[in-house]
Amino acid sequence: MNQLIEWSKGNPGALMFLMGLMENCNTIYSLPIALKLSECTSIRGTNLYVLFSDLCGKSYETTAKLCKSCPNDVLEDACSRQDYSGREIVAEYLS
Repeated sequence: MNQLIEWSKGNPGALMFLMGLMENCNTIYSLPIALKLSECTSIRGTNLYVLFSDLCGKSYETTAKLCKSCPNDVLEDACSRQDYSGREIVAEYLS
C-alpha cells in the first residue's frame, strides 16, 4: 500500500488507478503495469494519471498492452505531456 501511495504522489486519479489494479477483474493487468512503473521512475503522480486516462482511455487492458510494447523512454516522454500530444507518440504501440 505504501508503494501505491508513493507512486501516486498525491494525485487522486493516479491513486484510484493503482487501487483499481487490486480489483479481481484487473489483477491480470497488474504485473506488466507494475513492472513498467518500477523501470520508469518518472511515471508518477500526474504522469501516471496521464498514462491511464489520456493515453489509454482509462482502460486497464490498454494500459497493460502499452506497458508491454512501448519502450521506456518513449512512454516516459508521452506521459510527461499534459496536452494529449502523447497519444500521437504512443499510437504505433497501441495498434
